[in-house]
Amino acid sequence: MAERKKPQSKPRPVYRSSYQDAHGDAYINHALLDSEMESDRRVIVDIDRQRAFLVVNDIIAVDTAISTARRGKYTPRGSFQITEKIKSGKVSTIYHVYMPNWMRLGHTTVGMHTGDLPGYPASAGCIRLPQSVAPILYENVSRGVTVEVVDTWDEAGLAIPYSLPSRELFTAL
Repeated sequence: MAERKKPQSKPRPVYRSSYQDAHGDAYINHALLDSEMESDRRVIVDIDRQRAFLVVNDIIAVDTAISTARRGKYTPRGSFQITEKIKSGKVSTIYHVYMPNWMRLGHTTVGMHTGDLPGYPASAGCIRLPQSVAPILYENVSRGVTVEVVDTWDEAGLAIPYSLPSRELFTAL
């Protein structure tokens, strides 16, 4: 007699109310965000520095720590448009975790979203944002905004020079 197999059920995602942020050093220029609502916006993701920047009219409006792909995984490089935004309820079909403030990069499976920032690259490929910054970024970018994911960002060309965190901070990675 053949043994009957029980149907496999998907793991249930667990809702989290808090996420780790080992940095706690985000810079947010609320005045710039509020005064330039209809302005040119782009997001720069600097993999080497593990930082993301919201640039508004060539001025840094948001500078935040991020966590990208851990060893053995990959965060795609290139220029993408945000093609999908989901404030809450988005669940990874692979890892079965909630991804609040989801912003999909182009037609990839990768996006920016709220997640743990342990102080080093730890994601499966997505760009994790701090819980304190993700909702602000989510509200201040729209579909179609360009996200440039680069190994190292050369911030030349900004309207106002900006001092980025030192690379030495990340040498232990």
